[in-house]
Parts: sequence; C-alpha cells; structure tokens
Amino acid sequence: MKIAKSESLKIAKEYSLGKIKKFELIKGGCVNHNYLLTSDKGKYIIRIVGDKSSSGLNHIKLQFKIFEYLQKKKFPYLLPFPLKAGNKKIINVGKNKVWVYKMIKGRGYNTPNKLQMKELARTLSFYHKYVKGLKGKFCWDSADKRIEKGFRIMENIKVKNESDKFALKHRDFLKDIYREVIKVNRNVNLLYLHSDFDASNVMFDKVKIVGIIDFDDLEYGPRAFDLCVSLRDSCNNRGKLDLRKVKIFLREYEKISKISKKEKELIIPLMLYASVDMFVWAYCFMEKDTHNKIKYMKESIRNIQDIVKNNIKL
Repeated sequence: MKIAKSESLKIAKEYSLGKIKKFELIKGGCVNHNYLLTSDKGKYIIRIVGDKSSSGLNHIKLQFKIFEYLQKKKFPYLLPFPLKAGNKKIINVGKNKVWVYKMIKGRGYNTPNKLQMKELARTLSFYHKYVKGLKGKFCWDSADKRIEKGFRIMENIKVKNESDKFALKHRDFLKDIYREVIKVNRNVNLLYLHSDFDASNVMFDKVKIVGIIDFDDLEYGPRAFDLCVSLRDSCNNRGKLDLRKVKIFLREYEKISKISKKEKELIIPLMLYASVDMFVWAYCFMEKDTHNKIKYMKESIRNIQDIVKNNIKL
C-alpha cells in the first residue's frame, strides 16, 4: 500500500491542503500505512484504508461517528477528526482509499514515566466518562472466531523458521488458557472502547496529554478491556506486570470514575484473552511489520506466563 507523488498532489487538491512541501511515509505501526504531508497550510496525516470491504469502511465511519459525538459533548482532548474533500471524508486515490486529518502536535511513548502513566489513567477515565452515553451492540464473535481460526491454522504447523517453532511449542498452552477465559462473563459495563489505549496512541506535550489517536480497534465491549490493555502495555517492567504501577494507575483512574469489584475481577481474564489474541494474530494474520512477528509472540507468552506463574489477581 503506497501513495505515489502524483497521488499526493491529488490528495492535497481534493482536501484543499495547500502547496506540498514534504510528503513522507510514517514508519512503524503493525497494521496501518500512514503518510505525513507537510504543506504551506500545516501538517496532515494521510491514512490508507487497509480493509476496503463494506465492513471495514463501516468501521471507519463508526470511528467518525464517535469523534462527532465526543466533539458535541466538548471532549477536552484533540481527536483525528477527518477532513472533507467536498462532501466526502474518504476518497479513492489510485488503488487505495484514504482519509485525512490535521496532525495533532505532540509525541507518544513506548514506556511512559510515572507522571505520564498517571496522566494516561486520567485521560482514559475521561474518555470512558464522555463516551458512556453512546450505545452500541456487544458482539465479540468475530474476535473469538479469529482466535479459533488461528488455532485451526496452528494445527498443521510445518516448522520452517523461529516463529513456527515457537508457535508449535506454545500452541496447546494457549488453547488451555483460551478455553478458561472464554467462560468468563464479559457483558459488564459496556461502552465504546478504544481497545489500544497506551502511551504510544496518545499525544503528550511533556506530561500533559493533548490528543488521542489510532481508534482502529474501536469496538463496543466491557470497560475492563480498555483497562486491561492500558495496564498490560503501560504498567510493565521488563515484560512483567508491575503491580505497584497497576495500583497507581487504577487509583488515578478512580479519581474520575469508580471501578466495580466485578470489573476489577474481569481485568486479568481479559488480559489473558488479549495476549492469546495478540499471539494468534501475530503468528497467523499479521501482514505488516512481519519482521517483528516473533517479538509480539514472545511478549504475549511472557505476559501470560507472568500472570499464571504468579497467580496475579487485582
């Protein structure tokens, strides 16, 4: 998925972005292909639509609906609000479909410090507070089916490389974990989740968060899932969950919105579920950044083994 220089000119014209000064691919990311367009009017992010099916496009339109809802509610953080090309938000450019938003100034972090982690917790709590009023339909069948499809693929592993060998070694262990966590009732305090809310998907101005990006995993589900992802990704120490950081994070979150006992009990099972899902996705379905496949697989196993070995509960 690439955008040629001539196509960047079309994008700039369609969205009235001004005269292009620089156009470059943004490196990183596991799924999406993004470009930074700098013009005499400012800086803009060009996002290529990866899934051009009707369901994929509907999911992007759902993101736009959430942004509009939060904007009307005067949400205190910047969002990747889509610009319009005439009356369209998504346009065809060569073989690609793209949408554009004005770049949010700031930077994300892979490993937040203590102050940034506390700010992350407060921001997530604010997001949940504002989005709570928007109702949706809870259905995780697609995620469950993806995991189960992955396990079927893993039934016939022919070892050709390190990731094959690693998947074969841990396949049955992952199946056992999945069978247990899938029994847990997930229909608890449902709302529209960001589903990837960590310090790399927010924009910091020093220790202050000014914006939230990357809503591609947006879904309607239990609030505890957003918490589990944030804790897993932002409260770890060398791949293991740091319970001291977890307590700090949850304490900051609860200054704005309380978490029920039932939800807290759900966080660890969902963390196991998310790690199983990450492993299966990385091994079976990852299409971009595949040189990091084994890295994500190993991280997933470390997270699961840490929780199981230490019998972690919140």
